[in-house]
Amino acid sequence: MRDQLLQQVRLAAQGIDLERLKTLEGSKNDLEKPAYGQLKEQLARERGAAYQCRFVYLLGKRDSGKVYFYADSEPSNSTDSSPAGQIYDEATDILQKVFSLREADTEGPVPDRWGTWVSGFVPLVDPHNGKVIAVFGMDVDASDWTLDIVARSSIPIGLMLLILIALISAYLLSRHVEAAPGLVRRRLLLPLGVLMSIIIASMGLLLWQQYQQRVTDAVHHSETEVSGAFQKSIDSV
Repeated sequence: MRDQLLQQVRLAAQGIDLERLKTLEGSKNDLEKPAYGQLKEQLARERGAAYQCRFVYLLGKRDSGKVYFYADSEPSNSTDSSPAGQIYDEATDILQKVFSLREADTEGPVPDRWGTWVSGFVPLVDPHNGKVIAVFGMDVDASDWTLDIVARSSIPIGLMLLILIALISAYLLSRHVEAAPGLVRRRLLLPLGVLMSIIIASMGLLLWQQYQQRVTDAVHHSETEVSGAFQKSIDSV
């Protein structure tokens, strides 16, 4: 699941225009810049397209080591919005290492002032000098993450229980428990039915999630290609 999250973050991060990002200071001075508004709109679109995503944001790092926000996906009038230059005091060691090692990573569940999250981070590196311009981050609510894990785990666990019940029923029938095999079968019908329902529901949920993920990946891939082609056409003018 963490690999899937990182793949999703990488796809979204590919669409960020690094030259536009480099025009920002990471301060209140950015609020009136067109580039800031354009990046916020892009982050909002990425958040809407990403499965189970709650926040998408760009983080910078001061020479002092303080991590701050360039922009996020929230509307400017939202109480959850992080305006340009806001310090992110909850930056973890893993996030700090993404800046220093220039390697993508995940963390969580980790709490901060907005909630508890499982997060994916991808560094945006300047191709000219190899320095990290910013880190692209994406948050998934920890409760949604846990529910996803439960759904994925219920299938193998349910199958194991199903096999166990089948073995027990075969044993009881062979022993002629209570001299009433039909009664044994009737008693086993309810747990078998419940387990089958759980397995079928879990498989349906996983198939739906996989479908949504494929659609999201396809959309991101198309957006990246269109954005790249558009940028090349501008550069050639």
